[in-house]
Amino acid sequence: MFLKASRAIIAGRWLSVVFWIILAAVLVQVAPNLQEEANTSQQESRSRSSLEAFKASELIAEKFPDVQEVMNNQVTVTLFRDSGLTTADQEYGRALEQFLTTRRDDIRLESTVSPFSDPQNGRGLLSSDGKAALVELNLDMTYATEDNNEWLNQTKEVIPRIRNHLSADAAERDGAPAAPAGLDVHLTGGNAIWGDVITLQEESLNRTLVMTLVFILVVLLVIYRSPVAAIFPLISVVLALTISQGVLGIAADAGLPVSPNALVFLIIVLFGLGTDHSLLMFSRFRDNLLDGRDKLDALRSAVTNGGEAIFSSACAVIVAFGAMFFATDANFKGIGPPLAIAVAIEFLVIMTLIPAAMAILGEKVFWPFQPAKVRAKRLRRGADGRAAKAGIWERIAAVVTSRPNRFIALTLIALIPFIGLLAGFRFDNNELRALLPTSTDSYQGLTVQREHYGEAAGAENAVSIIIESAQPGWDDAKLATLRKVGGDLDALPGVSTVTTPDRSTGPGFSADGTSVSLSAMLADDPYSQRAMDTVTEMRDTLRQSLRGTNLAGSTAYVGGVTAEVRDNLATQKRDFLLIATVVLIGILLILAVLLRSLVAPLYMAATIVVAYAATMGLTVATFQYGFGYSGLWIDAPVAAFVILVALGIDYSIFLMTRVKEEHQNGRQPTREAVRKALASTGSVITSCGIILAGTFTPLLFSGIKSYVEMGFAIVVGLLLDTFVIRTLLVPAIAVKVGERNWWPRRPQPVADEVTAESDEVVPVP
Repeated sequence: MFLKASRAIIAGRWLSVVFWIILAAVLVQVAPNLQEEANTSQQESRSRSSLEAFKASELIAEKFPDVQEVMNNQVTVTLFRDSGLTTADQEYGRALEQFLTTRRDDIRLESTVSPFSDPQNGRGLLSSDGKAALVELNLDMTYATEDNNEWLNQTKEVIPRIRNHLSADAAERDGAPAAPAGLDVHLTGGNAIWGDVITLQEESLNRTLVMTLVFILVVLLVIYRSPVAAIFPLISVVLALTISQGVLGIAADAGLPVSPNALVFLIIVLFGLGTDHSLLMFSRFRDNLLDGRDKLDALRSAVTNGGEAIFSSACAVIVAFGAMFFATDANFKGIGPPLAIAVAIEFLVIMTLIPAAMAILGEKVFWPFQPAKVRAKRLRRGADGRAAKAGIWERIAAVVTSRPNRFIALTLIALIPFIGLLAGFRFDNNELRALLPTSTDSYQGLTVQREHYGEAAGAENAVSIIIESAQPGWDDAKLATLRKVGGDLDALPGVSTVTTPDRSTGPGFSADGTSVSLSAMLADDPYSQRAMDTVTEMRDTLRQSLRGTNLAGSTAYVGGVTAEVRDNLATQKRDFLLIATVVLIGILLILAVLLRSLVAPLYMAATIVVAYAATMGLTVATFQYGFGYSGLWIDAPVAAFVILVALGIDYSIFLMTRVKEEHQNGRQPTREAVRKALASTGSVITSCGIILAGTFTPLLFSGIKSYVEMGFAIVVGLLLDTFVIRTLLVPAIAVKVGERNWWPRRPQPVADEVTAESDEVVPVP
């Protein structure tokens, strides 16, 4: 298949170049903006969610739109002084509130509440210890569920303006009063929090792009010492990225779920994987030229042999990301399939553009390096009787293949303690802590609220209960049932208070008369397991209390922050098992077809799972035991598994396809085939591993806890796979298994295989 493809690619090299450039240019002009489509898609995915917490949120937004809008479009200015608020501090708060009122139109201000201008309604906004005060600002902004992009644009416009008015810089304050020395002033809540989250994500996206481009360019220049060979992979990947963004923008507009988080991983995966695939193709082409083949023959061989490995690698990644389509979690479903589509596009671009460049330029693609001169030099050295000095990978290959038992044992002994650390694995369910660095303005403001107004500050431990009756109207009998439901919920040990409406009109009852909203406060930390267990008990109690009453058959949901965390965690645990099963089965099938074997795929997949377990153990040790984190964010284990299995298996694929090639074409015994394959691919695969790990490194500098944890796990896992699994464990197992690697295919007529392990290192030729 790839031999025919190589001929077609070479013949249509100029057509390939022109086609991809024109396609990219057209998509830039006509495709919808992917960022905007992802924002819209995220909101639509929430509205379609089957999770009870999201159903509660949607029903509350429908039945109580004014209340929901105020809740989401309210921000809070926090004033704090550790020694206690002074008279000057309170005067500042009053003056600030008055000033913001004069800028009502600029900051979309609808109303304010504070203990300074309205002591009666705002008395709860002054902390009992006298150290903090709150000024609530109700903004007139588009509700996110109505138009997510408009809400986002308004947030980006308004929140920075308000923050400027709170600044210590007189020019930025634009006439606003200056805060007294020593008074901490922050803006938090609602739009301020999510504005910070979005700003951080966009900064991370831009930083990732720049760092990735610079890193890959430097590494390629070091590897090839050629500006031409370094620039072509980058050009190809940029075209693949541009085309992918256009295609995904169109697909998202047509209904494909796309998460905003997918945009960061889109850059990382395409640059990492695309560069790796380019590197493998360039390496094959250069090796063939050094063997004395002419340009076209060298290229045909590179595409034919390298293409099979690259195709299998791309298929493994597509299957892994595609498996996330079956997830229930909207974030996973919005990340996996879009990345699978992008990788398919990357494969087509790389497999046509890179060979086209090599077909057009020939040896000049490696300028100033000249393979012909290097080959001539090697021939002269051989004619003089001087043996080539064994390289490091030849020496490593000789040692590993001569002592497989030792390397299998040593590798497993080294990895098992890290796997054991998984016993201490815990989830950190705090979404804000996962998305916001503690240094951000909104997080510091929220901390002031929690420390001086209790855990209820910010309504994080508030629970919303909504009941929609089949028949409108609330007579005395229904109200009596409602009071019973409230009493049953209030009796639960994890519930602090329950507020139940006691009249048929007014707050708590919807305008259409069909629905009622109850509110409750949890007694425990809203992100704790006890709080999540309480939500489960509340749901069971709610349904039990309604059964057999005049409200039986009503739609009833329990929502809120804790309910969302509880539902997401339960969903992602189920998703992880499903995704892991689909990924492993898919990769086993790909490996079986690639190697025409049922044995080698088993230990190749098993070693990746071992590497993943060791990686997560090391991640637990670093963040939980080293940095003192309460746990890892719930997305980290799933994202790390999919990416490490999908990308980590690539290097074993690159190695074992070369082993199969040496075994079949060279009629070599398996031990010798493994030795030659490891020696010849060691340098290029190691370079690929370093590049791919490097492309995920920007996540470590994102400042977003969830990104940092995922980035750390992925970087460590890829390096572990590159330097330990692919270099030591897989080759050692392949040697130990011997000719059984290729079962059920008939063994090749090769020289006798040495089966006994020797302490003597096989000499390097």
